[in-house]
Amino acid sequence: MLFLDNNKITDVGATALAECLKNKQDLRVLNIDYNGIGPVGARKVAEQLRNNYGLSKLYCDSNAIGEQGCEALAECMEMMDSLKKVCLENNNIMDAGAIALSRALEDNDTLLSLHLESNQITAEGASALGEMLSNKFKLSKLNLNNNTIGDEGFVKIAEGLNDVETLRIITLANTGVTKAGIPALAHSLQNKRFLTKLLLDNNAIGQEGA
Repeated sequence: MLFLDNNKITDVGATALAECLKNKQDLRVLNIDYNGIGPVGARKVAEQLRNNYGLSKLYCDSNAIGEQGCEALAECMEMMDSLKKVCLENNNIMDAGAIALSRALEDNDTLLSLHLESNQITAEGASALGEMLSNKFKLSKLNLNNNTIGDEGFVKIAEGLNDVETLRIITLANTGVTKAGIPALAHSLQNKRFLTKLLLDNNAIGQEGA
């Protein structure tokens, strides 16, 4: 495990960190949350993680990796056969990043937790994520708070989760959903017997949606 969260690491530091990650095939957890890593640093780290097939948890919340950095990380995720947790909150990955992640995780059968809060994802990115999520039969936690996916994206996510019965936590607060998107979620929730937390605050579902 390597924890370097909240250390004011920038692209320069991330480049040096990448050198240290060479041949670290036994690394299982990497935490670089709350730093200042941009696309360049993310790409350097990703290049070294390509050979780490055993990484199970990647924490990279609250950096500045953007679309390009997310695409680079997604590329290396395709080769990880034990990846269980991905945290990329507050990174402005936008739709391009969400689509790249969806492609990378399409065949992953180990994912338990996906956190993409506050990333400027819209309906386009949500549609790709929904399709990817449809075969994530071990997924326990999904966080898409603070993304303007709207009713269209919300419905795609809900439909993607129809057969995922393992979910315990779903957070879709402040996503621009109205009462029009709620029926799809209500249908999806029918088989969620393990669900303990559902966040839909700061939306506009109204009385009918409730």
